[in-house]
This record gives sequence, C-alpha cells and structure tokens, in this order.
Amino acid sequence: MLPANERLRKSSVFQRAYTGRKSVNTRLVTLYVVPRAKSERKSPNSPSVTRLPFVGFVAAKKVLKSAVSRNRVKRRVREAYRLLTRSLRENPKERTSQSARAVFEKTAQNTEELSKPKYKLGQWYVLVFVLHAALLEASWSEILNAVDECLSKAESKFGIMKTGGEPGGKPRE
Repeated sequence: MLPANERLRKSSVFQRAYTGRKSVNTRLVTLYVVPRAKSERKSPNSPSVTRLPFVGFVAAKKVLKSAVSRNRVKRRVREAYRLLTRSLRENPKERTSQSARAVFEKTAQNTEELSKPKYKLGQWYVLVFVLHAALLEASWSEILNAVDECLSKAESKFGIMKTGGEPGGKPRE
C-alpha cells in the first residue's frame, strides 16, 4: 500500500490530469501526468528529499464490470508502482514486517533491474494510471514492465530536460 501522503483522492485533481492531455499508453495501462509548478520543483542545490507525486489508479466500471476485478487490477498495479519506486523512498525495509520483508526480498530478485529508476518522479505533481481490461490476464512481469514503460515514456516525452528546459523537452527561448 502506498503511504497516505502519496495517494491521490480529490476528484478535481483527477479531472485536472485528464484535461491536461499529457498521457502515454501501453497495452495494459494509460498514464496521465501533471508536471509540478516551477516554484515547487526541487532545485539542484537543495538538500531536501525528493517529493514523490500524488498517484491515483482508475479502473472504469464500463471496462471492468466486476468490483472484484477492478480492485484486483488496481492492487496489482499499485504494488508494481510501489516496488518500482521503492528506491526513492527512505529505508523501505525498516518499515516492513518480517513476513513482508521476506516477500519483498523474493520479489526484489525478480525486479532488481527494474527497481533502478530511469526517471525522476519529483518533477511530477500527479500521476494517474488508467487500467485496461487486458490487465486481468496479464502476468506479474507484464504488469511491472507496463508500469515501468509508462513511467519511462512519460519521462522522455514530457520530462524536464537536464539542461533546464521546459516540460516536453522543448528548450527555453
């Protein structure tokens, strides 16, 4: 489960993500992103911890009829996101119980290369994952790859350039 300070709950913020029209797609997931305001972005000299974005997971009733299936796919994608971003959190092993730590270590062997993030999540204010029906038949590795691919695509398509450019990779004028 994601920490409470990372969960997206306000419907107005969900709507803001949809109307922003910044999205990337895979076969299993669509990801909508809202960049942080310039004043909120972490400066390179700032010693503060990277602020992770608010994250929401949406499984439409029209796409997945059963509440059980909607909750199941949301739970699986939420866990994939949590595992992929755990290296950005401070001391994740200290906050888990003994049994959870055993599961964590077993999963870590399978996702070791995926857990090294290729993206900077601090630049995003909101991430909204819209889940597709194909997730019901997807394996765990396919889900991990889909979430990783969406985050990587969002970074390359809408991310901030390392040279200080604007979102979307456009240089300043």
